[in-house]
Amino acid sequence: MCASRPSRPSRPIRSILALAGAVALAGCVFGFRGEAEVEATYPLTDIDAVQIDLGATPLTILGDEMAVGLELAGAWRSIGGSSKVAREQALGPEIVWDTDLRVGRLLAVVPLKLQGQVDFEADEIRLPPDHDLVLETTLGDVYVFAMDGNISVDVGVGHVEIDGGAGGIAVRTGEGDLEIRSPGNLDVSTGRGNALVSQSGPGGNDLVVYAKGGSIEVVLRSDADLDLRLAGREIRVHTGTVSTVTSRRFNREVGGASVKVWVDAPQGDVLVRLVDAP
Repeated sequence: MCASRPSRPSRPIRSILALAGAVALAGCVFGFRGEAEVEATYPLTDIDAVQIDLGATPLTILGDEMAVGLELAGAWRSIGGSSKVAREQALGPEIVWDTDLRVGRLLAVVPLKLQGQVDFEADEIRLPPDHDLVLETTLGDVYVFAMDGNISVDVGVGHVEIDGGAGGIAVRTGEGDLEIRSPGNLDVSTGRGNALVSQSGPGGNDLVVYAKGGSIEVVLRSDADLDLRLAGREIRVHTGTVSTVTSRRFNREVGGASVKVWVDAPQGDVLVRLVDAP
């Protein structure tokens, strides 16, 4: 029986799959729109980690054991004063793939004269799940599913949702909510937004979470050997070993205290609970 490829979760990101190189033009009150669609596959032989920086675009990354490399679908989009100008602008930039030792880099390269006039919009990226990821975007939500390696995400403005990352997760977003479920150690923060962080697998992974302008909820798979260091306006802890409602700060060591649960929400509330607790 053939294995099925993972389906992409439903997200408010416009689908732009089509034949590579197709260009569509449409007039509007602001000028003519140019579109150059891209589909490409990049080899990952001897590559352990992949860095992706496609500019100001949402990113959806899917771990896919059937992927033959890094599979990219997206489009360049531009607005010009005429159909000819819009067409030329959409065809001017390029996607560049290069490698250095065991690291591959996928970059959107826009000529200086076209900067601010054309942008790349990624639809989705598929690759084998055992690779590490480094993702950057100045503006756009980031979704990562079924990737097993280490995941690093740096976002200017945008929500981040991750399910996976057994090799560990590091996330920074200036503004946006975080929703992360992982069996790996986490170090995540948002400048303005809420965070929901859940252990998966057996639990026992470290959780370091900071939300400067929002609230934090932590869902644990296990409450053994916890090192609880919590800060927030209101703090609630509901586990089998600790139950409390307090404010400002709460520190408690349970058992060997080998599992960090360090949570800081200076302007929001903190809730730490077991997975089956309300």
